[in-house]
Amino acid sequence: MISPLRGPTDGSVAVEAALFAPVFLVMTLGIADLGAGMFVKMTTNAAAQAGAAYAAINTNSTCVSLTAACLSGIQTAMDDAANNSSFCTGTVCLASVATCADGSPKCISVTANYPYTPFLPDAAYTWASEGQTYSSTITLRIQ
Repeated sequence: MISPLRGPTDGSVAVEAALFAPVFLVMTLGIADLGAGMFVKMTTNAAAQAGAAYAAINTNSTCVSLTAACLSGIQTAMDDAANNSSFCTGTVCLASVATCADGSPKCISVTANYPYTPFLPDAAYTWASEGQTYSSTITLRIQ
Protein backbone atom coordinates (compact mmCIF):
# COMPACT_ATOMS: atom_id res chain seq x y z
CA MET A 1 0.00 0.00 0.00
CA ILE A 2 2.79 2.46 0.81
CA SER A 3 5.31 1.22 -1.78
CA PRO A 4 3.51 2.78 -4.78
CA LEU A 5 3.76 6.16 -3.03
CA ARG A 6 7.54 5.97 -2.55
CA GLY A 7 8.35 5.90 -6.24
CA PRO A 8 11.39 4.31 -7.84
CA THR A 9 14.41 3.87 -5.53
CA ASP A 10 16.83 2.05 -7.84
CA GLY A 11 20.30 3.39 -7.15
CA SER A 12 19.31 6.01 -4.60
CA VAL A 13 21.10 4.15 -1.81
CA ALA A 14 24.31 4.07 -3.83
CA VAL A 15 24.10 7.82 -4.50
CA GLU A 16 23.45 8.58 -0.83
CA ALA A 17 26.37 6.39 0.20
CA ALA A 18 28.64 8.06 -2.35
CA LEU A 19 27.73 11.48 -0.95
CA PHE A 20 27.95 10.56 2.73
CA ALA A 21 30.99 8.19 2.82
CA PRO A 22 33.76 10.77 2.12
CA VAL A 23 32.38 13.20 4.70
CA PHE A 24 32.04 10.42 7.26
CA LEU A 25 35.56 9.14 6.55
CA VAL A 26 37.20 12.57 6.86
CA MET A 27 35.34 13.27 10.11
CA THR A 28 36.25 9.86 11.55
CA LEU A 29 39.93 10.21 10.69
CA GLY A 30 39.91 13.79 11.98
CA ILE A 31 38.55 12.64 15.34
CA ALA A 32 41.15 9.83 15.40
CA ASP A 33 43.90 12.39 14.69
CA LEU A 34 42.65 14.62 17.46
CA GLY A 35 42.62 11.70 19.90
CA ALA A 36 46.08 10.53 18.87
CA GLY A 37 47.44 14.07 19.22
CA MET A 38 45.95 14.42 22.70
CA PHE A 39 47.48 11.06 23.66
CA VAL A 40 50.93 12.22 22.50
CA LYS A 41 50.51 15.47 24.45
CA MET A 42 49.51 13.61 27.63
CA THR A 43 52.38 11.13 27.23
CA THR A 44 54.87 13.97 26.76
CA ASN A 45 53.56 15.72 29.87
CA ALA A 46 53.69 12.51 31.93
CA ALA A 47 57.26 11.85 30.83
CA ALA A 48 58.40 15.34 31.83
CA GLN A 49 56.68 15.01 35.21
CA ALA A 50 58.32 11.63 35.81
CA GLY A 51 61.76 13.00 34.95
CA ALA A 52 61.25 15.94 37.31
CA ALA A 53 60.01 13.62 40.05
CA TYR A 54 63.15 11.50 39.69
CA ALA A 55 65.34 14.61 39.90
CA ALA A 56 63.43 15.85 42.97
CA ILE A 57 63.66 12.52 44.80
CA ASN A 58 67.39 12.15 44.08
CA THR A 59 68.57 15.74 44.71
CA ASN A 60 70.59 14.70 47.75
CA SER A 61 72.38 11.82 46.05
CA THR A 62 72.57 11.27 42.30
CA CYS A 63 71.16 14.59 41.10
CA VAL A 64 73.14 17.09 43.19
CA SER A 65 74.37 18.20 39.78
CA LEU A 66 73.39 16.80 36.41
CA THR A 67 75.86 13.94 36.29
CA ALA A 68 75.67 11.19 33.71
CA ALA A 69 74.00 8.94 36.29
CA CYS A 70 71.37 11.59 37.03
CA LEU A 71 70.63 12.17 33.33
CA SER A 72 70.41 8.43 32.75
CA GLY A 73 67.99 8.08 35.68
CA ILE A 74 65.85 10.97 34.43
CA GLN A 75 65.70 9.45 30.95
CA THR A 76 64.84 6.02 32.33
CA ALA A 77 62.02 7.53 34.40
CA MET A 78 60.75 9.36 31.31
CA ASP A 79 60.90 6.18 29.21
CA ASP A 80 58.98 4.30 31.90
CA ALA A 81 56.31 7.01 32.14
CA ALA A 82 55.86 7.02 28.36
CA ASN A 83 55.73 3.20 28.38
CA ASN A 84 58.23 3.31 25.51
CA SER A 85 61.83 2.21 26.01
CA SER A 86 62.95 4.38 23.08
CA PHE A 87 61.04 7.56 24.03
CA CYS A 88 64.21 9.43 25.04
CA THR A 89 66.17 9.22 21.80
CA GLY A 90 68.06 12.12 20.28
CA THR A 91 66.90 15.46 21.66
CA VAL A 92 63.48 14.32 22.88
CA CYS A 93 64.40 14.38 26.59
CA LEU A 94 66.46 17.26 27.97
CA ALA A 95 67.46 18.34 31.47
CA SER A 96 69.38 21.37 32.66
CA VAL A 97 70.45 23.14 35.86
CA ALA A 98 70.24 26.93 35.97
CA THR A 99 69.43 29.87 38.18
CA CYS A 100 65.69 30.08 38.84
CA ALA A 101 63.55 32.84 37.37
CA ASP A 102 62.78 34.13 40.89
CA GLY A 103 66.50 34.40 41.73
CA SER A 104 66.81 31.18 43.72
CA PRO A 105 70.25 29.66 43.25
CA LYS A 106 69.36 26.35 41.62
CA CYS A 107 66.54 25.00 39.46
CA ILE A 108 66.36 21.81 37.43
CA SER A 109 64.31 21.93 34.24
CA VAL A 110 63.19 18.74 32.55
CA THR A 111 61.80 19.01 29.03
CA ALA A 112 60.21 16.46 26.71
CA ASN A 113 59.74 17.33 23.03
CA TYR A 114 57.96 14.71 20.97
CA PRO A 115 57.02 14.97 17.28
CA TYR A 116 53.55 14.06 16.04
CA THR A 117 52.48 13.58 12.44
CA PRO A 118 48.73 13.25 11.80
CA PHE A 119 47.14 10.46 9.74
CA LEU A 120 45.52 12.68 7.14
CA PRO A 121 47.64 14.63 4.66
CA ASP A 122 48.20 18.36 4.56
CA ALA A 123 45.20 18.87 2.28
CA ALA A 124 42.83 17.82 5.06
CA TYR A 125 44.02 20.35 7.61
CA THR A 126 46.20 23.38 7.12
CA TRP A 127 47.74 23.25 10.62
CA ALA A 128 49.42 19.90 9.93
CA SER A 129 51.68 20.95 7.08
CA GLU A 130 54.85 19.73 8.80
CA GLY A 131 53.46 17.83 11.76
CA GLN A 132 53.68 19.17 15.27
CA THR A 133 56.07 18.87 18.17
CA TYR A 134 54.44 18.60 21.57
CA SER A 135 56.57 19.99 24.36
CA SER A 136 56.30 19.90 28.13
CA THR A 137 58.73 21.52 30.57
CA ILE A 138 58.76 21.02 34.32
CA THR A 139 60.99 23.28 36.44
CA LEU A 140 61.67 22.57 40.08
CA ARG A 141 63.61 24.56 42.62
CA ILE A 142 66.35 22.74 44.55
CA GLN A 143 67.29 24.00 48.00
